[in-house]
Amino acid sequence: MERLFYVPTSGNTPLPLEFPDAESVWFTSEDGTKLHGWFIPGEHVENDPIPSILHVHGNAGNITSHYGFTEYLPGAGFNVFIFDYRGYGQSEGKARNRVDLIADTDAALEAMLQRKDVDPERVGLYGQSLGGAIGLNVMASRLEIKAGVFESSFASWRDIAAEVLGGEKPGFIAKGLASLLINDDHRPIDAAALIDRPLLFLHGTSDSIIPHAHGVRLAEAAADKATLQSLPGGDHNSLRWTHPEVDQLIIDFFRNHLGKSNDSLLVD
Repeated sequence: MERLFYVPTSGNTPLPLEFPDAESVWFTSEDGTKLHGWFIPGEHVENDPIPSILHVHGNAGNITSHYGFTEYLPGAGFNVFIFDYRGYGQSEGKARNRVDLIADTDAALEAMLQRKDVDPERVGLYGQSLGGAIGLNVMASRLEIKAGVFESSFASWRDIAAEVLGGEKPGFIAKGLASLLINDDHRPIDAAALIDRPLLFLHGTSDSIIPHAHGVRLAEAAADKATLQSLPGGDHNSLRWTHPEVDQLIIDFFRNHLGKSNDSLLVD
C-alpha cells in the first residue's frame, strides 16, 4: 500500500531558463534504474571551490515544481544538485517504497561527489517534506554530508499516515489502519538521532500537511546537534514567501558549516 503514498508527475523536465549554465545529469540507482536531475552551478570566483547542496525534494510533482525551494542558493555561492526519484519527471521506474527512494538519493549523492566541480569536503543536504524524511536516512549513513537543512518534514511514516487518516490527533481506528497499511521502518526520527553533524529544522506552526509537532520531535531526537526554527503561522509549502528570513537562515547555516564562499553574494 505504500506506493499510494507517492504522487509523482512524470514527463519532460526542461532546464530552467533562469539558470543558463544548468546541466542535465543522468545517473543510475543501485538496482540500475536510470535517474535524472539538474546540476545548477553557483556563482563564484574562477578556480574558487564552493560548497554544494543536494536538494532532496518533496512528494507531489517533480523537479520543475520543487527547485524554487533552493533557487536562491546558486546566487549565494552554492552549487545545487536537484534530482527526481524513480517515477518522477524523466527518471525511469516507479516509486513504490521508501527503500528505493533512499537508494535513489544515495545514488544522487554519489553522482554529485564524482563531479570535478564539487568539493567533496563541502557538501550539504536540503530536504523538504518527504525529501527531509528520505534525506535524514541518507545523511545518517553518509558522512560525506557535513550539514543538513530539513524543512517541514515528518518524524514517523506510520504517525503521519495516521494523521492523514484521522487528523492531527488520530484516534484508535486511524492508528490501527495506519499500522495495517504502512510499516515504520527507516523512521526519520531514528535517523536524526544517529546523525552527529549540524542539523537545522524549519517548520511552520500552522503546517496543514505535516503538523509542527513533527519538527519538534525531530529536533529533540537530534538533541544538541540540531537547531529548530519554528515559524509562526507558517504553512507547508510557502515558508519562503510568508517568512522571507528563511532564505538567509539557510544561507547562513550552510556558510557556517560548509565554509564561506562569495560572502558578498546575499539574497535580495
